[in-house]
Amino acid sequence: MFFTPRDSMPMRACPLVFLGLFAWPLAAQPATHPCAGVAETSARLACYDRAFPPSPEVIEAAGQQAEAAFGLDAPRNIGQVSGAQEPERIDSTVTRIDHGGGGRRSFHLENGQVWMQTDSGGGQMRTGGMVQVRKALLGGYQLVMPSGLSVRVRRVR
Repeated sequence: MFFTPRDSMPMRACPLVFLGLFAWPLAAQPATHPCAGVAETSARLACYDRAFPPSPEVIEAAGQQAEAAFGLDAPRNIGQVSGAQEPERIDSTVTRIDHGGGGRRSFHLENGQVWMQTDSGGGQMRTGGMVQVRKALLGGYQLVMPSGLSVRVRRVR
């Protein structure tokens, strides 16, 4: 049988079949990255962040999230940006102080955090005063008042 160029549909399909035969082995191989072989979660994330650095906006947002979570007992987000470290301290203004039993106080801060005093004592504190909440040496946190006095605290909200 004789085919004219108009009737040569089988000849047009040949290049597609030919390309498909060579592309099939490539498609069958899984795409991997060296970081995919790192077993430990945070090390794998750090590997990917080195290979594909996050934008400055992402790093800034991760820093803001770390500051907002400062002092909470919740586990850290596995998907957080590598290199975004929890701050060692925060500075804020006291907006309200609630006095509880046993000489314990709750400090409501301007940033929305609420810290409960865990030990008795401490100095005078008034609303409007600037405080610093920092990590304590043996774990936990301490709220440092402008006078330099400090009380041990834990974050409740």
